Amino acid sequence: MSISGAHDPTRLPGLVAEESGATLGALTYRAGPGEIEVVTLNSAVENRGVGSALLAESRRLAEAAGARLWLITTNDNLRAIAFYQRRGMDMVALHRNFADTVRLSKPALAPPSTGEIPFRHAIEFEYPTPGRPSPDDATAPA
Repeated sequence: MSISGAHDPTRLPGLVAEESGATLGALTYRAGPGEIEVVTLNSAVENRGVGSALLAESRRLAEAAGARLWLITTNDNLRAIAFYQRRGMDMVALHRNFADTVRLSKPALAPPSTGEIPFRHAIEFEYPTPGRPSPDDATAPA
């Protein structure tokens, strides 16, 4: 589920990373007017650059289309938050109480978090778009 609604990743366009016929990772996305939303990003192997390569290719697609590339992750997914920031994405919005929305539509798939950080919110990331002010620029005094 995303802030843009529920999406079936099997019906979305995507990118696949393969090596010797084995799937190493996949990314699915939703394209809308002026934007591309990364809906899923999965890697079967860690620390080999698969997720980075898939994200870079989705960025290339967005730039070629003149579109904003964005995604969300949950506040309890610290690895994802660090991953996106290390790859130059900006944190642009906090969607408070997103977990409540998810639990209403998918109660079996989204039980309350059992980790140290409870799943409560969604954090929206995007790549800076040329010609568009960054979030820091938008809040800077004039």
